[in-house]
Amino acid sequence: MSEEYWWFAHTDYPGEINNFLTTLIELGMIEGAALGIASFVIAEGTENLSPKQAVVFDRYVIQPHAIRLCARCGQEIRWSEMLHQDGCCAYCNYQLNKND
Repeated sequence: MSEEYWWFAHTDYPGEINNFLTTLIELGMIEGAALGIASFVIAEGTENLSPKQAVVFDRYVIQPHAIRLCARCGQEIRWSEMLHQDGCCAYCNYQLNKND
């Protein structure tokens, strides 16, 4: 599996990726074909994407919006944390902001 498709293996919690995608849609952060593919992933999952759909999904949904690794500690960031932690995992985000 190509490194650029890490999200295929990182979907152990489909509810989390669905919430992530739903939030992107609600905030108007994706559009066009990527919007349709994201809606398809919510309904059908990533395993049913065609190779072309996977490329579009990766390029226009995942790459611009999903932050795979914490910028501070290098740990994988959960889908539920990606849009709310400024590039850090929940623990590092807490550590960086606990003195505010």
